[in-house]
Amino acid sequence: MRWWEIWHRRGSCGPIYDVDLLDDLHRAELAPIIWLQGLPDAVRPVMELVSVLGTDTFFLLCLPVLYWCVNPALGLRLGLTVLLAAGTNAIGKLAAHQPRPYWIEPGIRPLSVEGAFGLPSGHAQIGTAAFGRLAAVVARPWAWWTAGALVALVCLSRVYLGVHFISDVVVGVLLGLVVLALVSRFERPATRWWRRRPLWAQLAMSVALSGALIGAAALANVPYAGWTPPLSWRFAGAIDPQRLDTVVTLAGVLLGMLAGASVMDRLGWFDAGGPLGQRAARWALGTAVAALIWYAEREVLPQTEAATFVAYAVLALWVQVGAPVLFIRLGLMSRVERRSRAAVH
Repeated sequence: MRWWEIWHRRGSCGPIYDVDLLDDLHRAELAPIIWLQGLPDAVRPVMELVSVLGTDTFFLLCLPVLYWCVNPALGLRLGLTVLLAAGTNAIGKLAAHQPRPYWIEPGIRPLSVEGAFGLPSGHAQIGTAAFGRLAAVVARPWAWWTAGALVALVCLSRVYLGVHFISDVVVGVLLGLVVLALVSRFERPATRWWRRRPLWAQLAMSVALSGALIGAAALANVPYAGWTPPLSWRFAGAIDPQRLDTVVTLAGVLLGMLAGASVMDRLGWFDAGGPLGQRAARWALGTAVAALIWYAEREVLPQTEAATFVAYAVLALWVQVGAPVLFIRLGLMSRVERRSRAAVH
């Protein structure tokens, strides 16, 4: 009996087998992780820093700077690419129900603590899609080589930190390439189709797509009803990897981003250029308000999934439309001339 069959029985009937759930592939992948963790301790801070480059949080924090101060079209498109990669990754983790190395092997040090399932690697998938999207914009060989090197380093860091098997990052890269291919193929026709719809339809579709993301994640959990972590995962500590917190957050951001872009398109886009001091003022003011919204979600609002969804939708709306409108009224930003608006898209 293979490990996935045992997991299914365990999920549907309770813990009836006390057996090693590792398959041959995972067994073979433990040795390289242990070897990497045997490198000098000076490697650790470098790997931890590199690992950050593959997170959705990193890109979503950088996007307001790109959107407000450099290129709003690229900021929006990169943001949607990251959300597509992060959302499909979260669903994939729930569907696969795979452990992380340190959950099942005491010889592997948990140099990072993760509560979600391991397969596929979110850092690898998001990094591949995002850096690949940026490389496609630059459209130069050096950009693709740089993107590939960054993704490779991110993958290596995740294995070194003990939070992913090699197979996890390989699958993550492959899925990231799929996301990148889909974005490259359908981004422009989908954008044209979306902009031809009336505003009310765009807003309704924004709600529907964010709801569909949550629904897909919930459906991915259905085959594992009654599932509990196997005994062989006892090294994981206290985990609840079936929670939908991450998906709810992403769904809120998706709603705010799509709805905000639709409203901004009706109001008229903006010029993200200007003197450096003006751009810095935009970033400082916009980030301060965003930080207040984030603080309210963490410290003021009730810690429920509904409150989280609303808070992150508001946060994304602020970034997409609230901040630009305020910047224009304060004279920190100018509108795009009507004849130039096509360039924004």
